[in-house]
Amino acid sequence: MSDDIGSRPIARWRIIASLALVAQIAILIAFKAALEEGSWFVGSISTTVDEGPLMLEGVAANVSIDMKNEQDDVRVEFFGYLRLTHWQDERDERATLSVEEAGDYEENLDETFSSPTPSTVKSTTMTLLHIGIGFSFLLIILIGIDLKNQSSSSLLTTSRRCVSLASVLNTLAVLLLILLILPASWFGTVVGNPQDFSNGQENEAFLAHAQFSEETSIGLDGFVLEFEVSGYDIGMIRPANRSAVEAEPPLPGSPDADSFISMRGDMRTETPEYISEFVFYWIFLWVILPFALLIQQRVAIDSRLRPLHVHE
Repeated sequence: MSDDIGSRPIARWRIIASLALVAQIAILIAFKAALEEGSWFVGSISTTVDEGPLMLEGVAANVSIDMKNEQDDVRVEFFGYLRLTHWQDERDERATLSVEEAGDYEENLDETFSSPTPSTVKSTTMTLLHIGIGFSFLLIILIGIDLKNQSSSSLLTTSRRCVSLASVLNTLAVLLLILLILPASWFGTVVGNPQDFSNGQENEAFLAHAQFSEETSIGLDGFVLEFEVSGYDIGMIRPANRSAVEAEPPLPGSPDADSFISMRGDMRTETPEYISEFVFYWIFLWVILPFALLIQQRVAIDSRLRPLHVHE
C-alpha cells in the first residue's frame, strides 16, 4: 500500500512548478539584459522661485536624467541664469564657512540626506538578479530530487518552501530598488550636495527656519512629489548675523529679512514599460502561482489519505 501511495507518475504540481521556474529564469535573464541595455528610469526636478533675494523671483530651473547614461541635463532660462549666477556669487562672497562650521554642516547634511549612491543601488540590483536566478535553479533541483513522489520528506519540503520564500522576497527587493530606492538615491544625491547649486569651493549652509510641505503620488509608471519649501538663506546673511538668524527669524523689514526665499516645484520619475510589466510577472510567477500550487498539493495529499482513514 505504501508503494501505491509513494511511487506514482510525476505529480502534476511538480511539472507546473518546474515550468514556472524555467519561466522565472528566462524572465530574470531577459530583465537583466534589458537593464543593461535600456533606461532604468527617467527622472526630473523642476522648481520655480516664488520669492527670493537678489530678484530671484520667477527663476525656473529644471534638472533631468536618463538613468542609463547617468548624465544630468540642467536647464535654467537665460535671464534666470544671470540672476542665479549673481545670487551664487554673492553667497560665495558672504557666507563661506569656516573649517569647523563646514564639518558640522557636512555631518548634519549626511544625517538628513544619507542614502546609497545610484551606482551602489544599480550594482546591488544586478547582484540580487543573479541570486534570484540561482534560487530558481536550486528550486528545480529540490523539486527533481523526488520527482515521482506526490509528497516529500519534511526536511525537503521545508527547504523548498524556505528557498521559495527567499526567492519571492529577493525579487521583491529588486523591484523596490528599481522603483523606489534608485530614484530616491538620485534625488538625494542632487538635493543633498550643495555644490550642485553653487560654484563656490567651500560648502555653504542653506536655509534657516525651513518649512517644507509635499504631496506624493506613486504608481507603477513612476511617482510624483510636489513640494513647497521656504526659509531664510543663510548664505545671504553676513557671518556676524548668522547665529542670530539661526536662533530666531529676523524681523520684517530688517536687512536680514531680505534673505527669505520660497520655492515650489516637483520631483518625478517615469518608469520604462518593461519594468512595469516585470511587476505583473512577479505577482503571477512568484506569488500567485506558488501559492496556488501549495494549496493544490495539500488538497491532493489529503484526497489520497482520506480513503486510508475510512478503511481504518
